[in-house]
Amino acid sequence: MRMKLALLALLICAGSALAAPAPVPAPAQKAARVALAGRVSSEAGGAMEGVVVRAKGVGKTIAVAVVTDHEGRYSFPANRLAPGKFNIDIRAVGYDLEKPVSVEVAKGATRRADLKLVKTKDIISQLTSSEWLLSVPGTERQKNQLFRCAACHSLQPIVQSTYDEQGWLTTFARMRSYSEQAVLEHPVLLPYKVAVQPDPEFAKYLATINLSAASKWNYELKTLPRPTGRATRVIVTEYDLPDSGRLPHDADLDDKGMVWYNDFREPLIGRLDPRTGETKEWRMPPLQPGFPEGTLSIEFNRDGFLWIPRFRQGGYTRFDPRTEKFQTWLVPPEWNTSHAIQPQVAAAPDGTAWFPGGENLLIFKVDPLTGRIVTYPMYPDFHPDEKSSGIIQFSYSDTPTGHSTYGLAADSKSNVYICDIVGGNIGKIDGKTGKVTLYKTPTLNSGPRRVSVDSEDRVWFGEYYANKLGMFDPKTERFQEWTAPTPWLGPYPAKTDKNGDAWTSGMGADMVDRLDPRTGNFTEYLLPTVNANIRHIDVDNSRSPVAVWVAEVHQGKIAKIEPLD
Repeated sequence: MRMKLALLALLICAGSALAAPAPVPAPAQKAARVALAGRVSSEAGGAMEGVVVRAKGVGKTIAVAVVTDHEGRYSFPANRLAPGKFNIDIRAVGYDLEKPVSVEVAKGATRRADLKLVKTKDIISQLTSSEWLLSVPGTERQKNQLFRCAACHSLQPIVQSTYDEQGWLTTFARMRSYSEQAVLEHPVLLPYKVAVQPDPEFAKYLATINLSAASKWNYELKTLPRPTGRATRVIVTEYDLPDSGRLPHDADLDDKGMVWYNDFREPLIGRLDPRTGETKEWRMPPLQPGFPEGTLSIEFNRDGFLWIPRFRQGGYTRFDPRTEKFQTWLVPPEWNTSHAIQPQVAAAPDGTAWFPGGENLLIFKVDPLTGRIVTYPMYPDFHPDEKSSGIIQFSYSDTPTGHSTYGLAADSKSNVYICDIVGGNIGKIDGKTGKVTLYKTPTLNSGPRRVSVDSEDRVWFGEYYANKLGMFDPKTERFQEWTAPTPWLGPYPAKTDKNGDAWTSGMGADMVDRLDPRTGNFTEYLLPTVNANIRHIDVDNSRSPVAVWVAEVHQGKIAKIEPLD
């Protein structure tokens, strides 16, 4: 009799559990694997796929985000949320949480929090630059020119402005005297005077898409769809840096699993421990006081040294993480002018480091063992003795002229590949002779930038102006190109993983894109933070599935993207 009653009670309990809405799995071993779970629905009652749900511990610097599936369900693994109180927020363009949500996570238990979303009253703050470009009227040429403005800030300040045509002309004269490191909150002047050519045509266009003549826009605000399918199977972890004003341009992994970053505004490098979120920073001594101090890139070499091109400081600095000491080589004095820039570095297997010289159209090879710096012409149609012809201006026309290197990488034989962003070429520099051979990308005016070389010595790069990911095979001298699914993503970097997938991202849409070159299919993972501004990507091949790291330049964060398949 007791056994029958016990069995009846067990069946009643089981029936009650099955009747509950969207329950957490009943077996204890499964429940213990999930710290927080729930379902997201809109005010109309429908389940919402592709909502990014982010949990951040109160007073903490690490936030973890997951994405809802096709039934609107989300769950956080138990090993991602330590016991404690968490604030919950969401990203779903057009929606907000109905009310603020905080939850207490307990060890060994699963906390449930169903989330109700309502239509937002402030969609403007949720739109990416990509969505503004989809929304504003204009020709392709006008939008291409507008797209270039998204490097220093989102497009929101432009469309919200009230400048008329004359106001824009005044603004152009002011803004074009700023360095690439400038942001709205921290303008940085160039170290030389700029002769700005009036651009009344562009000024007139901007006055038609902002609020100079009306209190609201006369065009529909368009939004991108939320993630679906494979793009929802991901965990994104964001790490706040010590100062909210940090502009981390690059984030690179070392062989110990630490993440290193630089700052586009400040002369410093930092190290993030992903296990604890703790950071340590080192400041570099100035080389040219009064010149912009921030840096654009970092790269480890074969011996574990970290190379830091000093951008507008006229030098190349190497950091030894073991001794925490800096060593610097200066640009040769005849080329160390106010126009000299050292944006990126290629650390070659033979121990040398290569740096483009910017507007002087030279490239410098540094041998740290001897201290010798060798200078080569960067392009075959330029001669170093013609200094006056070496100063180029970036062109915003449909048919740009000249050259400018933005990104370089070394192959296994210490040859170096460059991205000619203005000329639309991939260049190969012979590691021994310095001879340069240019290869035109199939798409003209493609804007190649931030290149990497894979294990087969194939060259991968973002085609920023063409919205494509590109690959060049030096063995066959042939290109392949893949168009990103999201318009105006602006692929900036490119890097492959151990599985042969290629990764890219951009400044326009807050997405990290994963390409399967075998099928041509992209998967786009949406970041939790709006207007993150991504310019570099690194891949962690030590784990399966792989993970990728990006720096959120305009948000002062480092993010890890972990696909679940």
